[in-house]
Order: sequence, then C-alpha cells, then structure tokens
Amino acid sequence: MATITMNKLWSFIESLSLSQKDRDWLVDKLLEPTRRVDPYRFSPSGDSFFADPRNVKAVENDIEAAHRPDARFTRLETREDVMSMIEAL
Repeated sequence: MATITMNKLWSFIESLSLSQKDRDWLVDKLLEPTRRVDPYRFSPSGDSFFADPRNVKAVENDIEAAHRPDARFTRLETREDVMSMIEAL
C-alpha cells in the first residue's frame, strides 16, 4: 500500500474504539500477504485454515512439542473428564 493510504488507514484504525491488542491484530491482518491457495491441496475438507502456511507451521510446532520427552497430556475418556477440564479453564 502507498504511504498515504497506510497513514489514512492507520488514522481510521486509531479512531475506532478498540483495545491496543485488537488494533495490533487488525494491523497484522491488514499487513499480512494475501495468499490465494487452493485449500484442497492441504486439507481433504477444503478447510481454508490449512491454506495459510502460518497455520500449518503452528500445527507442526504443536506436533513437535507433543513428541518431546517432557510433554504432558491429560487423558479425556469420559464426558466428566471433558467437563472437568473445561471447568478448570
């Protein structure tokens, strides 16, 4: 985007009643490159979540963390297990 356009956009964002966290998120979304990728290349369901390489990288990082020797897991086998976990949040 041109500098003038970016300045106008930033002025508009600042005029909104948003928290700083929300402003930062919005700016990141506006500045991120748009990728037109066929989501079916990454997901049998065509879920667009997997068409974004950052999301794929985050999933890969989580899988890697789960395979570390010090990884901890909570086994959820029953409805009560799930409800206990939710209530603990």
